[in-house]
Amino acid sequence: MENLTYTQAVERLEEIMSSIQGGGMDVDKLAVALKEASALVQFCRGKLYKVDEEVKLLLENMDDETLC
Repeated sequence: MENLTYTQAVERLEEIMSSIQGGGMDVDKLAVALKEASALVQFCRGKLYKVDEEVKLLLENMDDETLC
């Protein structure tokens, strides 16, 4: 999952949700799909948190530069 982009992860989540909502997913595959979806959500949250922290840092640096 390390090589996965945020966009790819979201697309895969959408595929999983579509399969689940469509009702065509076998019960045995449902647990596996939910585990994958959970891992993808954690991955996306991590990416969003990292970007949020980077943006905050950039904005702080911009404020510091404008004060000089």
